Amino acid sequence: MITRPTQNWRRLGTLSDSFLERVDRALLAFEAELTTLDVTSDQAIMATVEHVVVALNQIDGTDDHSFDTIDREELCEYIDHALTRAGIDVEALASRQGIAPAALTDQWRDW
Repeated sequence: MITRPTQNWRRLGTLSDSFLERVDRALLAFEAELTTLDVTSDQAIMATVEHVVVALNQIDGTDDHSFDTIDREELCEYIDHALTRAGIDVEALASRQGIAPAALTDQWRDW
């Protein structure tokens, strides 16, 4: 299993438990979706990325907490690593989408 950013955030103690629990639920749902994903389908992969990003959009700004720059970087890195661990070549996926690998979440991300 990949270390979720929330594990580090809990140690810092700067975010509320309810905020962290909601982020964890979104990331757990993403991880579960990856286990049943057709990794040969770019459309299915991108839909899975969209699902987690939209879920995180809905969490951002709640409980007087918003994702800061480091949080955003950690979330994007987590998504990248989770996809890679699921057997997806993120660089090749991004290339087929006509985007840089770092831009994989950009079309849906508000945070």
